[in-house]
Amino acid sequence: MNTTDVLPLIETPTLDYYESKACELFESCKTVSNYTIQHIRKYHPDPDKLADVNRLLQNFSLDDARLILAREHGFSDLETFISHICELAREGSQVQKFERAVDAIVRGDAETLEFLIASDPRIVRSRSSRAHEATLLHYVAANGLEIYRQETPANIVEIAELLLSKGCEVDALAKVFDNRLATTLELTVSSGHSAAAGVQSALVEKLLDHGAKVNGVLDDSSPLVTALYHRHAGAAETLAARGARIDNVVTAAAMGRREILAQYLDENGKVTADAPILNVGWLPRMKTPQENLELGFVWAAMLNRVDTVSYLLDNHINLLSRDHKQWTALHWAAYLGHLEIVDLLLKRRAPLEARHEIGGTVLDQTLWATINRGVSPDHVEIIRKLIEAGAKIHSWWHFATLTPPLDDRIADLLMEFDNS
Repeated sequence: MNTTDVLPLIETPTLDYYESKACELFESCKTVSNYTIQHIRKYHPDPDKLADVNRLLQNFSLDDARLILAREHGFSDLETFISHICELAREGSQVQKFERAVDAIVRGDAETLEFLIASDPRIVRSRSSRAHEATLLHYVAANGLEIYRQETPANIVEIAELLLSKGCEVDALAKVFDNRLATTLELTVSSGHSAAAGVQSALVEKLLDHGAKVNGVLDDSSPLVTALYHRHAGAAETLAARGARIDNVVTAAAMGRREILAQYLDENGKVTADAPILNVGWLPRMKTPQENLELGFVWAAMLNRVDTVSYLLDNHINLLSRDHKQWTALHWAAYLGHLEIVDLLLKRRAPLEARHEIGGTVLDQTLWATINRGVSPDHVEIIRKLIEAGAKIHSWWHFATLTPPLDDRIADLLMEFDNS
């Protein structure tokens, strides 16, 4: 189930309060509003049961409303939700101390955290009663758990040291992202919060210092692949420096290790039949060496590995190579503002109108990036080059009602070509 997009409990939760909220939700179903339908389908464990809007009241009971209330607060079932609220109200309970410790972690309050652990050392081995069953250490990563607690205080490395020195299990697993099992290390290397705070690599080092398995608990290179997949090159380099294996064409290309990549190519630049296949449980498997090489090429472009992209282009890599979301190398390079790689790809006539999984072309995705991620120093030039190369400007980018609007520089550029 969803472990991130959940609501916090009220300051002093009671069963009576949440029973009244369940009754409100049940009553709101009588109006059959689109919002209500979407909400209950989002959190109900069996949304198909509620697919027939015309028979919603027949299929939806007060117990369903109670269950949805539990799940929208991060609990897998009603019984656990009720137990959590009762234990939270019981002074001195482990649940109460655990929750206070979590709050101290996200505030960076090391003094309170140390006091709580001293008062009950068992909480360092306790698990959250929420569906993810996280330990206190997982909250250090600011990822995969309830979104309102995804914070990275300035002293988070100190907090991690405190937890680990008091006995937190460094490679404990939590159930995140629809029941994927993940360690704190895996959550850290994919965390935008720790990266933005500039402490991601330091946190990785701290976890490794305390025995986190650099190649993952299954020895499948999951931490490194996770860092690369989420475009955290610094974390990936830290893992590699601490011994993470780079032993296949995907990670070799994505890390920009041409000398390793070359070991898997023959004298004609073709991938060898015995090249290792990337096999990480959470990532859909590319089944052939060629598919793995093509994924590595796309990831190399995504991570701005100019030399590697050039090397693979010289070895006649398929320009229509795609990743798991059907993005091409040009999609990623243009989207992220990697001008040098865009130039390399356009010179080789990389396809402009290839569409990814939700239908966006290279230009579409790049324009979307300027609206939603900001205009990088090279975006204006990249957009100009895409259009000059023949990229189609779809009409919706000219809508006056576009929200948020295009940057004036981008809008003027589109108008320039529209009038030419």
